[in-house]
Amino acid sequence: MTDLHIPADDLRIGDIIIHNDGETAVRALDRSAAPTIVTNPGDTDQISGYLWQHVTVRRQTQ
Repeated sequence: MTDLHIPADDLRIGDIIIHNDGETAVRALDRSAAPTIVTNPGDTDQISGYLWQHVTVRRQTQ
């Protein structure tokens, strides 16, 4: 796996978001309220942000 710094709009299912409170696995993405993106909508680990905000993720490399 590789750590990447990407715009939130580039998030993919399976990414692991690295943040101050630890890590959050991306299981679902909701882009329907653009420019807001919601990761894991409705779950206790939901994260919301803007499409252009940058996040650090751990992603499986091929």
